[in-house]
Amino acid sequence: MITLYRCIICIIFTTLAFCQTLDINTLEKLVIEQNPQLLVSAKQIQVQEGSLAQSRKLPNPVLEMESGSGADPETSGMISQTILLGGKRKHKIRLSELDLLKAHLEYEKLKQEKLTVAFQSFTNILHLQEVKSIQTDKISVAEVLLKSVSKKVEAGKLSPAEKSRAKIQHFQEQMKLREIDKSLEIAWISISSLWGDGKPRFNLAVGHFLNTPTMSSSNSLDKSPAIQLAELSVVIRRINIKSEKAEVMPDLDLDAGIKRSDIPGNTYQIGFSLPIPIFNRNQGKIKSAGFELERAELKLKATKTELTSLVKNIQTELALLYSETETLKDEIIPEAQTAYTIISDGYLNGRFTYLDVVDAQKMWFQSREQYMNALKDYHANLFELDRITGNSNHTNFKEKN
Repeated sequence: MITLYRCIICIIFTTLAFCQTLDINTLEKLVIEQNPQLLVSAKQIQVQEGSLAQSRKLPNPVLEMESGSGADPETSGMISQTILLGGKRKHKIRLSELDLLKAHLEYEKLKQEKLTVAFQSFTNILHLQEVKSIQTDKISVAEVLLKSVSKKVEAGKLSPAEKSRAKIQHFQEQMKLREIDKSLEIAWISISSLWGDGKPRFNLAVGHFLNTPTMSSSNSLDKSPAIQLAELSVVIRRINIKSEKAEVMPDLDLDAGIKRSDIPGNTYQIGFSLPIPIFNRNQGKIKSAGFELERAELKLKATKTELTSLVKNIQTELALLYSETETLKDEIIPEAQTAYTIISDGYLNGRFTYLDVVDAQKMWFQSREQYMNALKDYHANLFELDRITGNSNHTNFKEKN
């Protein structure tokens, strides 16, 4: 008995040592901190921060020195400063601020997209684990059925062909289990690439897959990253028009200097230069900026229309899937299990045929698999809805919803 306990403890510790579990919170942290595309997008924020700091700098003054030689040498020095007029500097700073905000929104949008892909991949793994569990049950049931058929064949109550059919079914179920294991292996490789791992470090996903968090009755698009980016694009185009119009006003160059020669006394010089906007008044860029604003407004309208329609479609799909999961869970699966129990017990007593048992078994397991498929689609659609609406408060796979 002591030896048996030691073996059990050894098995438990070995399982814990080699079983690395992944939950949805850990997954979210890994993707945010290590996804290569997100790291690139975060660098773009730093780039825009540098551009904003530079936009606030004033133009440098220019110092000019001249020195002559000969009978009447002269030495002069001149310093000049450009004065930006028409609000150019203000608009430039504002555009840089908006570009920084755009970089932040693009990062958030990309983060939502990457997390949605990660969560849907995680959903697929949880689904495959549940399917594997069902397949294991199918193999166990097939083994029990094979033993029952073998006894009947040995007793001369069934043809040996029935035993061959039971064996084939058992082998086929084992082959399906190996296919599921292969699909799980591929799924782990795929999800690991989202945080830059070439080789999966996890081999077990943990989460309450059977939970179905209720869908929010109102899914506003106010926090949608795509809508926010489209709205920001309109604001940027409007400021850009003001900036292009400000370019019509020429910049003023102020000059001040001193000239010194062999003649006693210094000569002081002041001056200015101001381009006259006669031929070029930036008409082309102003017109182009107006068209860019119109395009941004049309894109915003199209984005709102597209996402509103998409949200309604997903809500309809979620409602149907929720109804399907509840019906399967509360009605179809229990009835199918009851039918299989009655028919399998009756088969042992000669009241049903082998085909009756196989059909009942098939109906029971198909309803369970259908339930798992509906749950998978439900979670995947819910994550997609969260991505579109900008919802980061995910309740999927949590213990309580």
